[in-house]
Amino acid sequence: LYNLIMIFLRLAGVLILIGIIVLAIYFLVTKDKKYLHLIRLILNYVIYASVIILLIYFLFRIIHT
Repeated sequence: LYNLIMIFLRLAGVLILIGIIVLAIYFLVTKDKKYLHLIRLILNYVIYASVIILLIYFLFRIIHT
């Protein structure tokens, strides 16, 4: 189960990174600010989700010891 979760998190990270790179390229080509706004939204959600996942991870580590 742990390996499956790690594979999922890595896959999600790669997909998010690809999405941010594509949006950055769109911004560089079109100079449209909406792509920067989308990148900012994605990064905000990624940061919030990462904090929640880390808190849950450390909580499980504390409970199991």
